[in-house]
Amino acid sequence: MKNEEIELSIIPNDRYRKFFDKFAEINILPVEQWKPPQLIGYFAKKYKDYYHTDYQWKFNSPSPSKCFEVFQLNTLCSKLSSKPTILKEYIDWCFVNVVPKAKRKLTSISFITKEDAVIFYKLNVLLAGQGNNNTIDRSTLLPNNYKDILQSIGSINTYGDLAFLSQINPMPDNIVSAFDQLTKLGLDKSILSRII
Repeated sequence: MKNEEIELSIIPNDRYRKFFDKFAEINILPVEQWKPPQLIGYFAKKYKDYYHTDYQWKFNSPSPSKCFEVFQLNTLCSKLSSKPTILKEYIDWCFVNVVPKAKRKLTSISFITKEDAVIFYKLNVLLAGQGNNNTIDRSTLLPNNYKDILQSIGSINTYGDLAFLSQINPMPDNIVSAFDQLTKLGLDKSILSRII
């Protein structure tokens, strides 16, 4: 993404201009070397590719390092990872799995920090298939979209509850159906066997 793509008249100061100039570095820097400007530039590129319109910046601070978009990226780092490769892959995943399902056009970067999406990604994509994963335990909360499917069965709120449910034998049809739906959403059943 080039600075010219951002309407120059809306850039509030030179600090933002320098910040936006760094967006083009996504084309030359290895992902491992990306910092917040490159990650946000990548987000803005994905946003434009999907919506065919520029992301609307908040400009809530005179300093780009304290702006809303950087704050949201820092929030994501605290919830998911600070590794640029993981963050880039998560942004890609959001534009394939979250954005198309939104009921309306998403206008804020904050959708990438939503608990449901971050937890789902962490447990079903990032950590799926890892045999020695101590971050998922019986008390890890299920994403809300999982709970929605399970609400007719009872109060199933954690991966421990779900692991217990998966051990019922023979399994009633409604529970089989719920697990089928969860699998379609991306549940990796091997996670359950590791937390029992």
